[in-house]
Amino acid sequence: MTVLDSFIAFARALPADRREAVEDTLAALMDSYGERFDFTHDELAELRRRAAEADPELSDPNDISQIFGKSFRA
Repeated sequence: MTVLDSFIAFARALPADRREAVEDTLAALMDSYGERFDFTHDELAELRRRAAEADPELSDPNDISQIFGKSFRA
C-alpha cells in the first residue's frame, strides 16, 4: 500500500464532519500547485531585482502582525 493509498483509506474512515476539513486542506494544497501561482518572467525579474537591493525597504513587523493575526517578530 502506498502512502497515498493509506491517506485515502484514513480520510475515508473519518466521520463526515472531520473528513470535510481534510478535503478542504487537500483542495487548498492542490490549488497551490496550480498554474495560477506561477510567476511570469517579468514577475520573477522584479523579485530578483528587489532581492538584490542593498538597502531594501521592509514592512513594519506590527503591520505584518495585524495583517496575518500573529506575531512575526524575530
